Amino acid sequence: EGSGPNSHSLLPDGEMEQEELLRFINLCIENLPAPLAAAFIMRMIDEEDSDTICKELDITPSNLWVMLHRARLRMRECLEKRWLS
Repeated sequence: EGSGPNSHSLLPDGEMEQEELLRFINLCIENLPAPLAAAFIMRMIDEEDSDTICKELDITPSNLWVMLHRARLRMRECLEKRWLS
């Protein structure tokens, strides 16, 4: 893939849409507070199990659940604003 202004014209529409969505997902993750981003990335992207995440972040399982819940809500809000608008 090129980096010029017309580089996206070589991609099928579905790939362009997916690439744009991934860009928005990354932007939304970057806007999360650091602890929420860390928990979200470890669970949703790295697919770490809860025990590993809790040990790594030095948090309780219930705290992890709350952090992931908050991260998902913020991600949904962010994506609705950026992607669906």
